[in-house]
Amino acid sequence: MKITDYGNSYVTWTGNVVKDDTRVPGHMPWANTVRILLDSRCWISDESGDVREYNMLSPCRTEWMYRSDVLWQEPNYEFAGIYSDTEWMAGHIRAGDVNEFGGDWRVAQPIEGRFKELKTVVRHYPKVQKLENDRQVVEATQDYLPIIARTDVWSDDGKTRATVEYPVKTMNVQIERGRMQVDTGPLIYPDFQGDEESEIRKLHFAYVCYNTDDVAEFVLRRPTPVTSGGRETGTYIDYSDIRRVPIQNTFYAAMI
Repeated sequence: MKITDYGNSYVTWTGNVVKDDTRVPGHMPWANTVRILLDSRCWISDESGDVREYNMLSPCRTEWMYRSDVLWQEPNYEFAGIYSDTEWMAGHIRAGDVNEFGGDWRVAQPIEGRFKELKTVVRHYPKVQKLENDRQVVEATQDYLPIIARTDVWSDDGKTRATVEYPVKTMNVQIERGRMQVDTGPLIYPDFQGDEESEIRKLHFAYVCYNTDDVAEFVLRRPTPVTSGGRETGTYIDYSDIRRVPIQNTFYAAMI
């Protein structure tokens, strides 16, 4: 079983110089090569046997590139994304009107022509052990071993299935009872019940919580109302849409 080493797996790209960017103070007019860790991977399959792979990059913040006078952009946004070998759904996450600048985080675009070069470098742990029960999960937690989860979810009709892989960054254990509870993310959540036509737009940024291997609660990132005095005064992007769904879960410990 090949299990991703998320501390040593990356997406890297070299972008094109944007000559018509009039923002002030602006980037230095140089090509930039980026290396970002992966946070989660997802494989979606259907009855045809076709398998599509999607990857989530670790979030970062907006900056002015290679300047000596100022680095952080103001206002400052999060940059995050999910991509496949053909599509790119990444952009800026900000409060306010999601259709203004910064509202591009759910826009899917073709990869072709967007970059000078883009590649994914995935490394795997040389040796992993499948954790067969909660007691083994507790022991691996106490031994400070990296724990990686693979969580299967599927469409209501059972025709489409996704395997979501991610490192367990936050693990809770009840030592005397041999119980565990995961609370971790961000990771990819495939919303098969959504009305999006594009498969990549069915994928959401999410956190997951569970303490069994057959049901989980995902909380999805979405435009979230801001209220004051019982009235909606605006929106911001936050994890607020909770989904409780059946899963099939497997843990692996990296034997380092």
